[in-house]
Amino acid sequence: MAVHHGGKVGGAAKTLASKTSSKAAKSKAGTTLANHKAKSHSK
Repeated sequence: MAVHHGGKVGGAAKTLASKTSSKAAKSKAGTTLANHKAKSHSK
C-alpha cells in the first residue's frame, strides 16, 4: 500500500505514530484513517 505523506491522512498517521500525541488526538486520527481506508482502499 502506498504511504501517505502530508495532507489530512498523512497528518493523522503521524499523530497515531507519535508517542506524544494525546489520547483524544489519537482517537480522532484513528477515525480519520479508518474512514479513509474504508472509502479509498476498499475493493
